[in-house]
Amino acid sequence: MAVAMLSQLVGPSRIASSADTDVAQQAPPRSVATTDQLRGLQPRSAMDQSGWPARRQPAKVRSNGTDAAQIAATLQLLRLNWIFIAIILAAFISAVLLTDFRVRISSYLILLGIAGLYGSFGYLNIRSASRNPRIFSILFVLPQIILTVALITSLGYIAASARFPMQDATLLAFDRSLGLDFRACLDLVNSRPWLIMVLVNCYGSIWAQLCALLILLSLAGQSRRAAELVLAVGMSLAATAVISTLVPAIGVYGAIGLAPEDYSNIEPTVYYHTLKQLPLVRDGTTRLLDAFELGPVMTFPSFHAISAGLYAWAFWPFRWLRGIGLIWNALMLAATPIWGGHYFADVIAGLVVAVASIYAVNRIGTYLTRSEYPRQGARHSSFRPPQHEWCAVRRASDFKEIAMMRPAPDGPQESSAG
Repeated sequence: MAVAMLSQLVGPSRIASSADTDVAQQAPPRSVATTDQLRGLQPRSAMDQSGWPARRQPAKVRSNGTDAAQIAATLQLLRLNWIFIAIILAAFISAVLLTDFRVRISSYLILLGIAGLYGSFGYLNIRSASRNPRIFSILFVLPQIILTVALITSLGYIAASARFPMQDATLLAFDRSLGLDFRACLDLVNSRPWLIMVLVNCYGSIWAQLCALLILLSLAGQSRRAAELVLAVGMSLAATAVISTLVPAIGVYGAIGLAPEDYSNIEPTVYYHTLKQLPLVRDGTTRLLDAFELGPVMTFPSFHAISAGLYAWAFWPFRWLRGIGLIWNALMLAATPIWGGHYFADVIAGLVVAVASIYAVNRIGTYLTRSEYPRQGARHSSFRPPQHEWCAVRRASDFKEIAMMRPAPDGPQESSAG
């Protein structure tokens, strides 16, 4: 009784006494498993001094792909990318078997071996207790993009041998119907050496930008965007292979009868490669495919224009790089007709394909993310899953477990018994 009276005088603070000790010993123990689970699901910085998860998180919650649902959606996207690559590989093997094309097997085995090595390390990181989305994302997206580009470009060679009628005249007529003059643009650039230096560097950055973006997105916690970028590149490149097969073209330089002396300061190397390779593929001369010697044989739509749109979208999550990414890729887009020998129609079609691919992967990513939130979690409106990518929430069923957990009080319950 004395202990109860003293507790009323001093307020709600705890008083260490023998009576409290006796009550604490009689109180039923809390579940040790529940405590351990919660400790394993929260980072060390989110624990208070008693070892329980802190009631308030001062860190700003950002939708940057680092919460559990985003990680699960990223894994689903990466798995979808592997399925897409497997389908493309099956189509490539079937096309080789059904046509007179041959492959230098060693070149493709090297790519497959590198992809398998990276993928194995990525899988081990996912299965480990300390998995890190930044690590396994890099280990997956880099080999995925290498295989995607190599396989679809190889399929583009085989598809180009279908020998559909050339459409250079049609594409040139479309440009002129829009009032677009390639010769005027060429003269403008050719007379300005400083502009040539800027445009040639932007145009040549297509693959360096892609690899840098995939690494940067992964390291910045944008794992989902990195996986979406791989899928968008694959979808757009596959669309390019199909469309260019039906609408084959070489380029605008030959269509308007330009000679090298008309653009003495410019060397459109990509156009020259298409001018050399595409006729050899169409007449049956080129029938050996080497993964390390593939070049551009697809003109319509322009893949540089597609890449400019995709890269600008990929840069968007970074406020400090957004403007640079937009300007750089706008310059790459401007350089595409000159250095690629593309019609303006190629550029317009490339942007349309890029927008369609972005829309498609956004819908897929959003659907996968939403599907990872369990239906049971909607019943607990006050519950918010941990927003840290290193947390141990790995399955949708974990959300229900966490939502039903209630932390034990910091100390023994006070009793009014004397």
